Formats: sequence, C-alpha cells, structure tokens
Amino acid sequence: MDATLDERRQRQWQARIFTLLWTAYASYYLVRLNFAVAQPAIRDDFGWTDAQVGGIPSVYATFYAIGQFINGQLADRFGPRRMMTTALTVAVLANLGMAFSTSYTMMLVLWAINGYAQSAGWTLVVQTTANWSKVGRRGAILGVISTCYAVGNVLAWLLAGFLVDSVGWRAAFAVPACIALPVAIAIAVFLRNDPRDAGLPRIRDDGFAPSDAKGAEDRAPIGTLAMLKMTLANPILWVLALGFFCNNSVRYAFMNWSVDYMADFHGRTIKGSALMAVALPLIGAVGAMSAGWISDTVFGKRRAPVCAISLGLLALLCVAFTSVPQGQWQLATAMLGVAGFLLYGPDMLMSGAATVDFAHPRAAAAATGFTMATGAAGSIFSGAGIGWLKGLTGGHNWGLVFFVLAGLSLVPALLMTTIWNAKPKGAK
Repeated sequence: MDATLDERRQRQWQARIFTLLWTAYASYYLVRLNFAVAQPAIRDDFGWTDAQVGGIPSVYATFYAIGQFINGQLADRFGPRRMMTTALTVAVLANLGMAFSTSYTMMLVLWAINGYAQSAGWTLVVQTTANWSKVGRRGAILGVISTCYAVGNVLAWLLAGFLVDSVGWRAAFAVPACIALPVAIAIAVFLRNDPRDAGLPRIRDDGFAPSDAKGAEDRAPIGTLAMLKMTLANPILWVLALGFFCNNSVRYAFMNWSVDYMADFHGRTIKGSALMAVALPLIGAVGAMSAGWISDTVFGKRRAPVCAISLGLLALLCVAFTSVPQGQWQLATAMLGVAGFLLYGPDMLMSGAATVDFAHPRAAAAATGFTMATGAAGSIFSGAGIGWLKGLTGGHNWGLVFFVLAGLSLVPALLMTTIWNAKPKGAK
C-alpha cells in the first residue's frame, strides 16, 4: 500500500515538474526570439545595416556562451529553482528596457544581459529532468520537454509579428515581458530540484550509485575544479560540444533570419513572414520528439546515429535552398519545416540527452553548461556573420548564406559518426 502510494505521488510530482519545466522554458523564448521579428523594423527605424543589426544577437550569443559555462557550475551549487527564477526575472527586466531603448549601445548592453540570463535556462531544465527520470526514458522525456522551445518559438514569433505590425516594435518587447513574469513566480513557488526535496526516493539510475543508502554524500557540494575535471576529461563530451558548436551556428541562423528571409527574399509582410517562418520550430517540435523516441527504441539509447543522419540530410537541404525561386514562399515555408525537423532533434540530443548520458550526475549541469557554452559560441556567427555574408552578395542574394550553412551542417554529422556506438551507463 505504501509503495503504491509512493509511486502515485512520484508520478504526480513528475507531471508537475515536467509541466513547470516545459512552461518555464517556453516563456524564456517569448523574451528571447522577439528580437528576430522586430529586427527588420528596428533596422529600418534607426537606419542600421544588416551587419549592425545582426551584431545585437551576436553580442547576445557571446554573453550566452559565457553564461552557459559560469551558470553550469553555479547550477550544481544553488539548484535549478533559485537560478531559473532569477534568470527569467532578469530576462524580463532586460526586455522591458529594450522597449524603451533609444540607442545602439543601449540595445547591445540590454541584449547582452538578456543573453547571460537566458543561458541558465536549458541547462537547468536538463539537470532537473535528469533528476526526475530514469535513463531508459530520458531521450523520450527530453524529446517531449524540448517541444517547449519549438512551441515557445512559434508563440514568440506570432506574438511579436502581430505586435510589430499592429502596435510597433517596442510592444514586441514589453508585452512578452509581462507574460513571462508570472511564470518566474510560479517556478519559485512550485518547482523542486530533486525528488528528495519532495520527500521521495532518488529516481536517477545512471549507473552512478549514491555513496550511502540515503544518498547524503551524493548531494554534498562539489568543488568547481572537481566538476571541471569530470567534464573536461570526458572525450565524448568534447565531441558533443564541437558538434553542437556547428549545429547551433545553423539553428540560430535559421532562427535569427527566417523572418527576414521571408520578408526580404519572398516579399512577405513582417506578420506574414513570422506566420510562414513558424514552420521551422513547429515541425521542429515533431523532429525533437521523434529523435528522442528513435534514439531510445530503434538505436538502443544511442544518440549519435540520429544526429549524424539528420544533419547529413540537413546539409543537402541547405544546398537545395539555393535553388528556390524568389517569391516562391510556399515552397520556402515547406522547406523551413523540413529544416526544423532535421535541426531540432540533434539539437535536443546533443545538448540534452546525450550530454546527461555521459556526464557524471554530480556534474550534470556543469557538463550541460559546457556543451551549451560551446554551442552558444557557435551561434555568435548567426547574427553579424549572416548579415556580413548577405552584404557580400549585395544584400538580397541568400545563396552564399545557404552554402555556408550546408558546410556547417556536414561537420557535426561527421563528428557524430566517431561516437556512433556510444551508449549511456545503465542502458540495456
């Protein structure tokens, strides 16, 4: 009877935690991807070049990378609940500041602050999910939870697109901030870092056993140097991090410029461009769920094969983008959806399931922070770099951009073949 009651309580808590994590990270995207939609209006309002306006998300990515590495260490010390609440609150304040920005410097500073705050999000989601799940279902669970950033992407673009066209670009920062603030409060009140914080037994079964029956030493603070050693001495994490560096360059290029691509190359309005561009994250959510399930069931918990196959196909798709005729927005929309399907699965696996699979539980957040920091460094190129490439061909020819993205997709596909047969501890 008691065991049955504990199992019921465990399932109830898991449902609560996963729902909170999903909602929290979707909210992060509301105050993150609004800039991609407001970007053309901001550029026109201030008379900036593509490279200048692209510099703002590049600065964001720089501080996101720095924050990933730092916050990955802090997360294991202070716990997801406190850090996630603080980070989302800071992101809200940065967005409110953007709504009143009047200069390029001010926008750079505020979006840098937002980048640092946002860097704590996914690392904390992965850490908490790992604490509340078993290795045999981790890929599928993280696949479902990762739909939050696809859905958050869709909602962010649709909301910002409507606000930019109907009210103005400043509203695209103010309104999402007001929506995200109550979510930060909910995280502070309802989230629990670990089952033991809710009076439940330990759930994780990574093959790293607690040092005693109660797992007391397993929960003791661990030094920064020890965490770094656990992380940086792991060769598989290095392969994942380097692969994620290239993968993120491609994903953020699509995220930062899809709306601009639809408006600039295919002649759509901002609202219409945002509506078409949502195909990327919407179908991407299906890709993330499929990748998690396939890696768990078809490939026996091996994540690398799914990543390699998906990214190889993505490279071919990027080449195909160069042949899309100008004005054929229906075809471009369908291809953005396929790109999302092929991108979001490897993104979730490399930055989530695979990293946790091969990291020590006591340094899971640090390992995720390391992978995410490397990926964020790759995404720096996606802002000013894409703007610069556009400028080389006159500003309206996207062919060079897609050829470069094809090359960046092929590199992680090849890297994943080097760990093709790697499995997590505890996998059967």
